Amino acid sequence: MQALYMDDSYLREVKSIVDEVSGRCIFLNKTIFFPKGGGVLNDTGKLIRANDKKEFNVLSVGKSDNKISHEVDEDGLNIGDEIIEKIDWDRRYLLMRYHTAAHVLSGLFSKELKCLITGNQLELNKGRIDLDLEDFNKDLIQRYINEANKVIEKNLNVEIYYIKKEEAMKDSNLFKLAMNFKHEVDELRIVDIKDFDRQADGGCHVKSLKEIGRIELLNIENKGKNNRRVYFKII
Repeated sequence: MQALYMDDSYLREVKSIVDEVSGRCIFLNKTIFFPKGGGVLNDTGKLIRANDKKEFNVLSVGKSDNKISHEVDEDGLNIGDEIIEKIDWDRRYLLMRYHTAAHVLSGLFSKELKCLITGNQLELNKGRIDLDLEDFNKDLIQRYINEANKVIEKNLNVEIYYIKKEEAMKDSNLFKLAMNFKHEVDELRIVDIKDFDRQADGGCHVKSLKEIGRIELLNIENKGKNNRRVYFKII
């Protein structure tokens, strides 16, 4: 199974073949659909059967044991069917902008506040980042939101590439999350905001920072000892 979104997040449509069917869960030989994970919502869209243009709505996308499943709204697809995949591009692009915005913020928080990210959730109307941080107030976070917007104005390029896991593990700056990296892979995918921040990451991102727009602080919360939560939106 080829996860095409890993190398080109801007693909909106592709032809593929049904490899496996389990109820209404469809497994394809390649996919442009991003599965829910890493605090980011999954893509939605359609699988269109090529021979009769019958459309099946993709309700959810998940990943398990390195296989990506597409849950559709009705039965009818069979192994060997040629289909056309179409993602809901507006949804995907908005989540891409949120995800790259989160990298800008986490890069700043990690560098300037010397803290790790303990969690995140990116939705269609807001983003959330949790920080392992003791000192915390709204003026402090607003200062870094302002700084993030200055970084975005530079319109830095965002590049995707892969490096050997052994090499990646030598650079702690690639890992912003507090939990240990546990994935059993030979290579790690790197999201590189040029001259600003690099992170190991498997999600979809914009190609240049100005595509994000601007980041606006919504709220902050104290969720307990060294657990601070930042809510933001992009405009």
